[in-house]
Amino acid sequence: MALGLKKNGAKNVAFTYTGDGGTSQGDFYEGMNFAGAFKAPAVFYSQNNGYAISVPRHVQTAAPTLAQKAVAVGIPGVQVDGMDALAVYAVSKAARDFAVAGNGPVFIETLTYRFGPHTLSGDDPKRYRTAEEEEEWHAKDPLTRMRLFLTDKGLWSEEQESAWEEEVNAQIDAAMQEVESAPKQKVSEYLKDTFIDTPAVIQEQIDKFVAKEEN
Repeated sequence: MALGLKKNGAKNVAFTYTGDGGTSQGDFYEGMNFAGAFKAPAVFYSQNNGYAISVPRHVQTAAPTLAQKAVAVGIPGVQVDGMDALAVYAVSKAARDFAVAGNGPVFIETLTYRFGPHTLSGDDPKRYRTAEEEEEWHAKDPLTRMRLFLTDKGLWSEEQESAWEEEVNAQIDAAMQEVESAPKQKVSEYLKDTFIDTPAVIQEQIDKFVAKEEN
């Protein structure tokens, strides 16, 4: 995508994201090396939450930081507080401006945290993380930090937040009621919407489900 943007002369940048575990995989290096060799306008992010599912970062790579992995492919690497929205914005904007100016890609390591499980299919973070560790990161919650920042600037208040919460909750309730009152989608309808030109084998399935649904 980034190389295509460059060839087309577009003043745009391709952004891509991976976790800390993803930086230990071959295609991560290949992608950054390719983009660096061709000076493609790409910004690579690693959302370093400290764990590749349950594997601690220090176990899955010996690199002191992930940002320095950019050195291997000859591009800039930056580490930023991923729990600070303003810092991430500033670094991302600088990286975008650098890449779109024709200087090639940038790799950004954001230091962040995953408060919940990696997936809902059996992952239990209590097996590999301590309550003390989680509490430390909860104190860095970006929503709390942004709330405090805006309040100190006189741009936000408890009254505004309460009114906003009521408004949003009302919108959510209305949306849920609308969805729950909508007719359930039939399997035949799902299949009909899958292809523009329906293959014969799918049409056979549609006909079969239509017959079942009509009974």
